[in-house]
Amino acid sequence: MTHSDQQQSAPAEGLRARRRRETRAELHATTLRLARELGFARVTVEMIGKEAGVSPRTFFNYFPSKEAALFALPGSLPAALAERFAQGTGTDTDTVLRDLGDVLADHLQEAAPSPQELEDILRIAEGVPSVLATFLAQCEAVERELADTLARRTGTPADGAAAELLAGIAMATVRSGLKRWSQQSDHRDGPAACIRDSFGALRTLLGQAPVK
Repeated sequence: MTHSDQQQSAPAEGLRARRRRETRAELHATTLRLARELGFARVTVEMIGKEAGVSPRTFFNYFPSKEAALFALPGSLPAALAERFAQGTGTDTDTVLRDLGDVLADHLQEAAPSPQELEDILRIAEGVPSVLATFLAQCEAVERELADTLARRTGTPADGAAAELLAGIAMATVRSGLKRWSQQSDHRDGPAACIRDSFGALRTLLGQAPVK
């Protein structure tokens, strides 16, 4: 089945799921806007909720803190993409990295923030320790889930060296691809091509070796 076929056969998003996604996106956008205008330290959950038209209680249904709402960066692979990767064939490093690069590129093509948004968030993180700590915790959580998905594909332990190293390498490769995309003069095509190029460069560097 081609990627186009998979997209066409994917189930339509339900109304409830769409509303949750839209509310989450609105809370994130409001948090970032207020942080730009007022400085992150002056922003409160109450202010965010009022601007977004929800109660503080509703806010906490989506985010555990204002720091988490500021980021709302692409998280772990959606279930469908994770399953597509886990059920793929081939466990040699080259094939695993090729397939992983494909699903991560597909995920981030839709989920990646704009280069300006990413730049603003990271700038705020550099000056606010609690924001930086949240960012690092989110990255670690995504990396752990990625190691679990890699373990399913390769038949290795999720806490073993192979899965952990591949997950860490994949995250670094994604960051390289996103950086290259952000440096382009035209971002309309999205980051997928740059992410695939970065994984291609990584595979060339590593060559082929079995996952052990």
